[in-house]
Amino acid sequence: MDIQFPKKFLWGVATSSYQIEGAHTKNDKGKSIWDTFAHTSGKIKNNDNGDIAIDHFHKFKEDINLMAEINMSAYRFSISWTRILPKGKGQIIQKGIDFYSKLIDELLSKNIKPLVTLYHWDLPQSLQDEGGWSNRDTSKIFADYAYIVIKELGDRINFVSTFNEPAVFTIHGLADGYMAPGISDFDHFISSVHNVNLAHGLSMQSMRSIRSDLELGCVLNLGPCIPCTNNKDDIDASRIYDMYWNRIFLDPMYKGKYPKDFLEQIDKYFRNGDMQIINQKSDYIGLNHYQHTRVKADPTHLLKARGAYGNEKPFNLENVELTSMNWEIAPESYYKQIMELKNEYNDPIIYLTENGCSYPDKIENGKVDDFKRIEFYKKYLAAVQKAINNGANVRGYTAWTLFDNFEWALGFEKRFGLIHVDFKTLKRTPKESYYFYSEVIKNNGFNI
Repeated sequence: MDIQFPKKFLWGVATSSYQIEGAHTKNDKGKSIWDTFAHTSGKIKNNDNGDIAIDHFHKFKEDINLMAEINMSAYRFSISWTRILPKGKGQIIQKGIDFYSKLIDELLSKNIKPLVTLYHWDLPQSLQDEGGWSNRDTSKIFADYAYIVIKELGDRINFVSTFNEPAVFTIHGLADGYMAPGISDFDHFISSVHNVNLAHGLSMQSMRSIRSDLELGCVLNLGPCIPCTNNKDDIDASRIYDMYWNRIFLDPMYKGKYPKDFLEQIDKYFRNGDMQIINQKSDYIGLNHYQHTRVKADPTHLLKARGAYGNEKPFNLENVELTSMNWEIAPESYYKQIMELKNEYNDPIIYLTENGCSYPDKIENGKVDDFKRIEFYKKYLAAVQKAINNGANVRGYTAWTLFDNFEWALGFEKRFGLIHVDFKTLKRTPKESYYFYSEVIKNNGFNI
C-alpha cells in the first residue's frame, strides 16, 4: 500500500441542505435567500432551482444505506435553518427538528458519525428582509438558533461547525452579487463579515452553555492566491484577495485579530469586547479546498481584485488540466494550504471537510466510468498523506460530494458526486469513484 493513513482516520462525505433536500415547503418550512434567488429569472443556469433537488428529505434512509454499504465513518451535512425556524426566529417547527432527529438516528444506527454544519448559505429570507448579515442583531439570532439545535439534538451529536465557507457567501453574495442574496455593496459586505464573525463566537458560547464537551469549529474555504501575471497591479491584487478570501475569518476566529488593513475598514462596526466574543476556543479547523486562486487587479470590482468564479477559466492560463468547473488540478496547493495551517495557526486539529471535482459524467452500459475523478482523488489524497507525514494533525476527510446535486448558480449542469443522479427520475447510480472510495476506506489508503 503506497498511501496509508493514520488509524481511526475519519472517512466520509459532505453535502448541504439546499443542494440535496428538496421538500422546500414541506411541514411549513420557511423561505431562504436561496429559495428567493433561485426563483429570480436569470440568476441560475437554465433557471434551475432546489425545490426538489435530489429529494434527500424523502430518500435519506436510502441515501444513508449507500454510505453504509462502503463503511463510511462520517457524514457531514447542514441543517436548514428555515426548516426549524421558518422566519429564522420565533416559531419552532417540531416536524423540522424531527426530520434531523430521524436522520441522525439513522446515521448512528449505521455507525456513521454526524458532522453537523449549522449554516450552509441559506439565511432565512425574513432575516434578509431585516438587513441580513449586515444587521448586527442577526448574530444574536443565529446564536439562538444554534442553542435550539443543541438543545434538541445535542444528546446525539458532538461535532458542530458554525458556518460553511463564510468568505464565499459574503464575497459572492454581498460583494459581487453572483450568489444569493445577489447584493453588491461594500458597506453591506464589510459589516456582514464582522457580524458573521460575531455570530460564530456567540453561537460557540450558546452551544457550550448546554454541552461543554462539544467539538466546535468553523469550515473555511482556503487556498493560495497567485497573481495571474508578474505585473505589480496583479501582485498587489493577489495580496488584497488573499486577505478577503483567506484571512478575514480565519485570523479573528483562530488568532484573535483581524488583518491590519481590514481592521481599518471595519472600524465603525467594531465595538469593545467584540474580539473576545469572536475568538472562542476552537477544537478544529474545517478546511475546504479545491484549487488555488489566480488573481487579477480589477478596478471595476468592489474589492479591486478578483479570482475567476462561476465557470470562468483561470486568467492567463494555457495548457493546464482543468475540471469541468474550469478549476485547476493542483494538489501541491492542497499540501501547501494544510501545512500553512499547521505552521501559522498553532498546529490545529484539521478536518478536510470538502474536496472534490466536477466532470460531465454519463451512464454508459449501466455504469459511470469517472476515471478522471479517481485520478483527482489519488493526487489530492497523496498530498494529504504528505502533509500528515510532515506533521500536520489531519484527523479526517469528507469528500465533496456523495451525490450529483444542485450546484448553486450553475444549477444541475455540474456533477461532483460519487453517485450519479438522474435529475428527472432521481435514480441513484454509484460511479466507479464510489467503488474506489470504498477501497480507500476499507484499506485506509490506496496504491498509486
